[in-house]
Amino acid sequence: MDAEKRRAVILDALDEHFREVGLAGMTMAAIARRAGMSKQTLYGLFQDRDTLFDAYIERRFVRCAPVPDLPEDGSFAVRLRKLFMIDEPGNRWDLPIALFRLAIAEAQQHPRLSRRCLEEGPRNKQAMVRAEIERACARGELQVEDPAAAATLLLDMLHMPVIEALIQTDEHPCKQAPKARFELGLRVFLNGIS
Repeated sequence: MDAEKRRAVILDALDEHFREVGLAGMTMAAIARRAGMSKQTLYGLFQDRDTLFDAYIERRFVRCAPVPDLPEDGSFAVRLRKLFMIDEPGNRWDLPIALFRLAIAEAQQHPRLSRRCLEEGPRNKQAMVRAEIERACARGELQVEDPAAAATLLLDMLHMPVIEALIQTDEHPCKQAPKARFELGLRVFLNGIS
């Protein structure tokens, strides 16, 4: 088995093991056992737990973040809807949220994980939304003086409140809630900006 395949097996094992024991039981030894590999193999690929979590976050964002083919002639709203189809909650919601909790609670002890969550999550989305706002302004669809500030505001309007997801450990949003929030936020933004 090559290194990439081993990485994939380990990251899958991390996901599965978390669902059984939570973050508290996420030792390198337990993950290696779950993956059917030695600790030496695990440490050969990931120097520590932070590196392992960092790789998981990277894989999670890479799987979620491929920018879809956006219609060239699509309106701002059409393009934004297509861009955010990636945000539908999946059945593997718990571990990413737990890692965000860890990144917040232990930012001083896990600065790399905290930075990664911030850069790959909100800041990456802000850049994509800002680019769409700038594009819409260039096409005459929107008139926005500060696309960066507008992108930050719009993201807050489109997403379910993150604080609830971080605090309510036993509840998941229903599939309709994020879509309803997205549509309401987009409608309010477009009515307010025009």
